[in-house]
Amino acid sequence: MDPMQQEVEEEGSPTKGTSQEGGSEQKVSAKFLLSNASAGSVIGKGGVTISEFQAQSGARIQLSRNREFFPGSTDRILLLTGSVNAILTALHLILSKLLAEDPGLAAAPTDGVKDGEKVKLAVPSAVCGGIIGKGGSTIRSYVEDSGANIKLSGQEAMTPGVNERIITITGTLEQQLRAVALIINKMSEDPNFPMHSSSLLSYPPAGAAVPAGVGVGIQSAFPAVGMMGAPMGAPGLPMAAPGPPSAVETQVTVAVPDEHIGAIVGRSGRYISEMQQVSGVRIKISDRDDYVPGTRNRKILLTGSLEAVQIAQFLISQKVQQSAAELQTRS
Repeated sequence: MDPMQQEVEEEGSPTKGTSQEGGSEQKVSAKFLLSNASAGSVIGKGGVTISEFQAQSGARIQLSRNREFFPGSTDRILLLTGSVNAILTALHLILSKLLAEDPGLAAAPTDGVKDGEKVKLAVPSAVCGGIIGKGGSTIRSYVEDSGANIKLSGQEAMTPGVNERIITITGTLEQQLRAVALIINKMSEDPNFPMHSSSLLSYPPAGAAVPAGVGVGIQSAFPAVGMMGAPMGAPGLPMAAPGPPSAVETQVTVAVPDEHIGAIVGRSGRYISEMQQVSGVRIKISDRDDYVPGTRNRKILLTGSLEAVQIAQFLISQKVQQSAAELQTRS
């Protein structure tokens, strides 16, 4: 199993719970937050539950690994990918199971709204304006339409280097699903939403420090990816990550096994272009046969601000792990 995420894929299996039109709908990703206990219930013994939910919904379900939390919280990350209908079906299955296991979640009403498991949706800050609407008109209309309580976290609560805000939705299961549907449909109107929504399943641990001489940012949890180098003008100095925004330009060289370079570049250079756009980092990959001495690792030079380089490092780490899992599955 991929060390960075727990998931089950059954792409070739028939799916249930999706409409005939669902197959032609736009494919998007929606990122939710779950408690560690709830995540365990979703996975099930030996991954049985998550496998069933994927088969029934037609959505791809991914969970960050144990104790890998969304920054500033103790919640794990749940990434649902597929048509909006498939995502809502998967969410319905997940919330129904959690309610069945803890009937207390559907207890007494709060502020006139019967609370179920709180739905926490992590959304790119870039699309929040459309969700709020002029003078808050759009989000108010969603509250009226769904009957759910919808609260969007403030920009001041955002963790440095994490460009996402949290929408907390409370209400009955039906109210929550209606609110999520309205929000996801609105976000999907943004042409950049698919790229933003699926960019990160792993995040840098808060307050983690980097030993001297290792480089900038946090070392990848994937052992095959190494980092060389240090900030320009300050070689060898210990760095804390992530910190306040900085205009100082940083250069870091990341060593990546040659067999994963294609995954990082993407078809016709699509993924590396998206990665540069998302992170704001200039990315240069060494030529073929230009390896780190004594290895078959290619060198990827990242140039940009400290925060941008950190983001690029994690995007690369995530892509390498996905590639490694796919290669292992084929073998």
